[in-house]
Amino acid sequence: MSNRPKLSIIVPLHNEVESLPLLLPALHNALAKWGCEWEVICVDDGSRDDTWAQVVALATTDSRICGLRFTRNFGKEAAILAGLEAARGDWIVVMDGDGQHPPALLPKMLACAEDESVAIVAAKKRTRDADTWFARVLSRGFNRIMLAATGLDLQNACDYRLLKRPVVDALLRMPERIRFFRAMTVWTGFKQVDIEFDVLPRLAGQTAWSTRGLLSLAINGITGFSAQPLTLVFRLGFFGLAVSVALTAQAIWSWETGNAISGWTSLTIVMVFFGSANLLALGVLGAYIAQLFNEIKARPPYLVGSRVRV
Repeated sequence: MSNRPKLSIIVPLHNEVESLPLLLPALHNALAKWGCEWEVICVDDGSRDDTWAQVVALATTDSRICGLRFTRNFGKEAAILAGLEAARGDWIVVMDGDGQHPPALLPKMLACAEDESVAIVAAKKRTRDADTWFARVLSRGFNRIMLAATGLDLQNACDYRLLKRPVVDALLRMPERIRFFRAMTVWTGFKQVDIEFDVLPRLAGQTAWSTRGLLSLAINGITGFSAQPLTLVFRLGFFGLAVSVALTAQAIWSWETGNAISGWTSLTIVMVFFGSANLLALGVLGAYIAQLFNEIKARPPYLVGSRVRV
């Protein structure tokens, strides 16, 4: 056999010291009948607990486990990128380290990947009952905006997916530093098969995602894949021009009829509306300028402080 494994599993980690020892045995059980070589790449995204020590300890007892440790927290997208760059497998799976992406689904994903015409096997959430009400509303709104603006359907999508080497090579050729993994894989256009699954409870600990982090991910995803919000601002300007013409006509009519005081309420409402619209437009422009600012600096998306067998 070649020294290159058939399968690489990328597991981004952030403060998962309790989950990791439970996740790896589940991976072993799921791949017990897998007849080819495989590896697990644990990417420690600047954990503040003993996650990295746990990775090192597990790697000393299992040669199939390797790891990268960032110098600080660079984010999940950077951890996925680091794993993709380090992966040696012909097939690459990305899954969360908290156990909510069930390892038991791997055999079904691998079976779908046996079809040579399939390049991506994507796990899709059957339900979102594990999410909060606000997270579900935010997710639905984001997915609808992405579909309308880019044509990319991310409904119930997640980062749990299997990619074949041509897809990974395409992702690594993309030069942007602000990345959105699940949307980028769909954008490549390779044939994708979807498999539904039920989100499991976390193996241990609490989620590291916050509302602010989810909003930031949504903004980066939309501005990174579509200029449609800028077009909407442009249309808002034309709408404002039409309203101003109508108000001018109304003011002239009031002056001609000697009733110039009328229209004060409507004028106040219009001023408040367009004052808010201007601030919103500045916010949209600022989001795109921030994207340009971060891309132009061309800093590396992550820095590795320690390695184990990578």
